[in-house]
Amino acid sequence: MKFVLNGGLIIGTCDGANIEITREIGENNIFLFGNLAEDVEDLRHAHTYGTHTLDPDLVKVFKEIESGTFGDVEDFSALVHAVRDHGDYYLVSDDFNSYNATQALVDEAYKNQEEWITKSITSVARMGFFSSDRCINEYAEEIWNIEPLVVKD
Repeated sequence: MKFVLNGGLIIGTCDGANIEITREIGENNIFLFGNLAEDVEDLRHAHTYGTHTLDPDLVKVFKEIESGTFGDVEDFSALVHAVRDHGDYYLVSDDFNSYNATQALVDEAYKNQEEWITKSITSVARMGFFSSDRCINEYAEEIWNIEPLVVKD
C-alpha cells in the first residue's frame, strides 16, 4: 500500500489489502498473481497431508541456492526447508509459476513508459480511500464507538 501511495505499482497476491486496493485503483493498475484467498486453507491442508510436487523451475532455483550460487547456503536454508520440507505455509511453490508469468507482464508494461506513468499517477490519485483520516474516523465510528471530542478555545 505504501508503494502505491508513493507512485509504485503493486505486484502482489490476490488477498488482503491487495483486493481492497484493486477495487479503488482498478484492475489495470495492479499486477496480481497466485491463488485466491478463499483457496488458501485447502491448499495448506493439501500441502500438509497430501502429496505436493514442486514446480521444476523452483527445484532448479533451490539447487542453485544449495550449490552456493547466491552466497552462504545457510543464509537460505530455513526458506528452502520451509517450502520444500515443512508444508510451504505461505504457498510459495503454488504461486511461483504465476509470479514469474506476472513479472513478465510487469516487464512488458514497463516498456511503455507513457502507459506506466499513467498507471502510476492514476493509482496515487485513487488511493484516497486509504488515508489515515478516513481510516481513523471509520474505526472511531464502527469499531471503537466513539465520537470526536470538540475542544473549545
